[in-house]
Amino acid sequence: MADDPRAGEDPRVAELLRVNGELAAEIRDLSLGRRAEPRRGQVPAARSVARLQAERDSLAAELEASKAEVDRLTRQGEELDRRVQDQMRHIEELTHEVTLLRAGVAGILRRARARLLLHR
Repeated sequence: MADDPRAGEDPRVAELLRVNGELAAEIRDLSLGRRAEPRRGQVPAARSVARLQAERDSLAAELEASKAEVDRLTRQGEELDRRVQDQMRHIEELTHEVTLLRAGVAGILRRARARLLLHR
């Protein structure tokens, strides 16, 4: 093995060269008719890569949809906050108006008239 030019190489390179040799022998056997069909692997790399790419694309689309939903909900929340603020201002105005209507002599007369109308 000392004469082998690959002796000092990375073990991964040696493994790749070994697998490449096996694949070349298998291709030769298939082309010469010595073998009926290629050996089966666990999952062909191209299929697993395609599956992973499809999953990535699906997740990316789901992420974009989620971002759009977050934006929509954020806008909706801001609109609700504006409505709440408007309602709070309206309540303050009505409270002030009620206070003015109940104050003074006119307020006393209004309350007395309301009591009289209720007790009929």
